[in-house]
Amino acid sequence: MVTDKLALHITNTSYEHFNQNAVREAKRSLLNWLGVAIGAANHESMDMVLNVAKLTASQPQATVLGRNEKVDMLFASLLNGMSSHIYDFDDTLLETVLHPSAPVFPAILAYAENQRKTGRDVLEAFIIGCEVEARLALSIYPSHYWRGWHITGSVGGIGAAAAISKLMGLDVENTIYALGIAATDPTGLREMFGTMTKPYHPGKAAMNGLLAALVGAQGFTSSKQPLEAKRGFLNVLSEENKVELVTEKWGDKWEVEKNSYKPFASGIVTHPAIDAIISIQKEHMLKAEQVESIIITAHPLVKELTGKTDITTGLEGKFSVYHCVAAGFFNLKAGVYEFTDEYVNEPAVKKLRDKISLVIDEKIKEDQAYLTVKLTDGSEVDYYVEHAIGSADSPMTDEQLQEKFIDVTGDIIGLEAKNELIDLVNRFEEVEDLTSFFQLCQPKETANQY
Repeated sequence: MVTDKLALHITNTSYEHFNQNAVREAKRSLLNWLGVAIGAANHESMDMVLNVAKLTASQPQATVLGRNEKVDMLFASLLNGMSSHIYDFDDTLLETVLHPSAPVFPAILAYAENQRKTGRDVLEAFIIGCEVEARLALSIYPSHYWRGWHITGSVGGIGAAAAISKLMGLDVENTIYALGIAATDPTGLREMFGTMTKPYHPGKAAMNGLLAALVGAQGFTSSKQPLEAKRGFLNVLSEENKVELVTEKWGDKWEVEKNSYKPFASGIVTHPAIDAIISIQKEHMLKAEQVESIIITAHPLVKELTGKTDITTGLEGKFSVYHCVAAGFFNLKAGVYEFTDEYVNEPAVKKLRDKISLVIDEKIKEDQAYLTVKLTDGSEVDYYVEHAIGSADSPMTDEQLQEKFIDVTGDIIGLEAKNELIDLVNRFEEVEDLTSFFQLCQPKETANQY
């Protein structure tokens, strides 16, 4: 039996079982996730979903990060999960391209705020939720992903259910029910990439996971084998699976320790190419008129996930390696501005995109790329990236993550609040009352609780 063993692991694991590095990465994950969630708080898609929350008379139970509104726990999970993935700037477990924080932290924080949990409770729940979703992702990847599922949404809801089950202190039986309810409700099709619905996936997964745990806590029954059964999650959602990865060697290491953080606001597989063009430009400072062509040699997933050539919106630009390289060429970065509708339609950017081509090489790894810039004078400039910045082999430093947090949150919250949040997250396990944390995550204006 797999699900009952997993539920036993969840209930028996506590904060004391985590090593220092796992806790450190959980806090780095929180800071990174919090920054991108606040940063996208005013996106038009957030307004749309908030309009629905108002329409349904949502009650003010939990904070919408970066905004003055409060909504019920379920809508807070949905909204904060959405905002954290809108910029595609959140974290990634590279083995499966799972974004672990976006479907789990929103559920945890909504429940923790409403039920007055501590920072230590939040970190404990996140490490467990991350472990569950990551192990599920490893067990069904890659067939699940190639089949068309957005893995962050499909396994993220189960991770969120595991985290909330732990936060609620559920027993083994009710934890099984929570996992089963979440397992029957996977979300996310890759067809939606480049639209508002992609960031909706982790938000809905967070909402589903929280609801599953709340309902499971009531004794609402599900199959006792929702993951491993013939018609259960693992077998229905993938052609092949490695079921043993769900539970084996639990506690030997923690998947959160492998987490990576994006220096660029686009699909993770574009980062090696962006890294390469920025390195070339820092050394040569080429002008666009000098460029005859740019050839990207990269892993097959680059074309599969980010091969868009006909783009007119910023969201589409995130899934175009051609645009990502053009942005890096001109601006030496690929942040929030580089993926606005305005920027992707700039004539100079569009002209350079047309000069860029992609060559697939199955021998190249996901975090590698080779760029050749052919110049109009007949010369060439080459650059090879063995490990892109932000990858496990070239991680962002604490200082870089803090700089990213300050930058991506823009003018939504003040600099003093940003620095206070950085300090709070760095000592999150010591925070007994999260009230000030949530207050700092809102704009200075008094919260409008409807």
